Amino acid sequence: MKSRISWIAAVGTLVLAAAAAFLCGYPVFDLVVGLPTAAGLASTLGPLWNALWTSALSSAIASLVGMAWAVMLSGAARRGRAALHAISLLPLWTPPFIGAFALGDAYARAGLLDQWAHVHVGWLYGPWGVTAALAIHAAPIGYLSGLTAIAAMNVEPMWAARSCGAGWFRAFWAAFRPVALRPLCAAWALSFAFALGDFGVPYELGEPSGFRTAATSIFANLSTGGTQGFTAATWQAFELMAVGALAVTVSRGVMRFDPGLGTSAPGAPPLPLFPKRARAISLAAYALYVATTSGFPLAAMVLTALTRAYGLPPTPRNWDAAGLLSPLVSAWPALVHTVVLATVAAAVIALLGLVAAEAVPASAMARAAHLALWLLYAAPGTAVAVAILVAFGHALYGTWWILGLAYVAKFYGLADAIVAARRNAQLDPWRAARSFGAGPAGAYGAAIWPAIRPAVRQVALQALMSGLYEVTLASLLYGPNTQTIAVAVLSASEGGDVRTVAVLAVWMTAASFALGLLALREPKRRRSQGLSQLRMAMPAAPLEEVKLG
Repeated sequence: MKSRISWIAAVGTLVLAAAAAFLCGYPVFDLVVGLPTAAGLASTLGPLWNALWTSALSSAIASLVGMAWAVMLSGAARRGRAALHAISLLPLWTPPFIGAFALGDAYARAGLLDQWAHVHVGWLYGPWGVTAALAIHAAPIGYLSGLTAIAAMNVEPMWAARSCGAGWFRAFWAAFRPVALRPLCAAWALSFAFALGDFGVPYELGEPSGFRTAATSIFANLSTGGTQGFTAATWQAFELMAVGALAVTVSRGVMRFDPGLGTSAPGAPPLPLFPKRARAISLAAYALYVATTSGFPLAAMVLTALTRAYGLPPTPRNWDAAGLLSPLVSAWPALVHTVVLATVAAAVIALLGLVAAEAVPASAMARAAHLALWLLYAAPGTAVAVAILVAFGHALYGTWWILGLAYVAKFYGLADAIVAARRNAQLDPWRAARSFGAGPAGAYGAAIWPAIRPAVRQVALQALMSGLYEVTLASLLYGPNTQTIAVAVLSASEGGDVRTVAVLAVWMTAASFALGLLALREPKRRRSQGLSQLRMAMPAAPLEEVKLG
């Protein structure tokens, strides 16, 4: 039996090592070896500095605000927590590029607020608007880290402090502070890595004002820069990859923080409810925050999509419901491309995750390969795109193969949840099935697969969602016949076709929300067995794509 298990682990190790060498080792090695001289390096430092300070500031805001909402919601309500949990994740389900577009549509000059109340946010297009949008999009990471801290908190010292006359806040802080630091730092590192490589937000809110980050600078250099631009882009990709990987590696290694954000310990007692007045204030503040950052911008985007021409008042007499379908019909080839590409990538990632789940616990080489693949998930998407382009562009540029390789390389880190689920699976049922004569496959299907199936399902949904709205990789690697729906939105934005952008954005956001709700939905079989609510594991990497709690 041991020899058979060793044989399976050996095959899995070979598969994982080959995938790591092909998707990570060769592209990164080729990028580093092919780096040109540092003569033009100075020109890349300005956009890099812009990316660094906006990422650091936005991630600090997102971590603190998200953790505060986790505490406030946990202490303000018992009923409706599932709905509040889903609402808290809306910014992560909204594609970053579309979220930035919605904010501009709501609060910029000539936006919905300006049309209704003649008020607009003058600083939205520029560095502060980029910082604010990045913080809004990453706030759910802080929220999930707050849930992790609350799950680890021991409430008994809190009750002891209360019995000794301490106020509610002082007693809570005494119990919460010891468990809050590591989740908070991990959330900052994840948010920082996400923001560092984000392309959609600085492109939508930074480029119109001339504010350029490293990610948008790479796009501009590859689009119009020629040989000199490509040289600058390779240096910027290397800088982003090094800084992003360093941030999340420090989070995962030095702080030794388990990145299963949003998961609760079995039998963990709930946070005691706030006093009645504090509950009312907390829920009112949360409702205002959600309405300001998600509700009103998304409503503005929907009204823009409904209005027959951009610039007309978004009143019912100017609505054109049929116009919600015409851009979608025109973009159907890109839509089909996107669905097929995202589905295939999600399936490959789930299969590689199953291979890694069997090989990683048994082999040091498999663990090294898994970590190498995970590091690409920690790297910004623009850097991954440039590395893939340098390695395979001469043979595969403009084909589906290069996009598929980039998607699998970038999103493989999601499969870390499958490895974690397999590590936590009980072996006793497997041994029992084997002792009763079941073969390896039968024992696996009866004992192991039920324990890891929820993780496989959620990883596949996460990868599918990420692939559907991925714009960074697609915008840098697509060819004439490989355009995705995200590239169609980007092209419409560059052409000034605001209504087409809004219509396609509405459909993309609706699909993302549907997949997010599906991932949160508890399977009936698990509910009937009284099992704990599923939580989406969060790999320690940038959340450029969707993470659920």
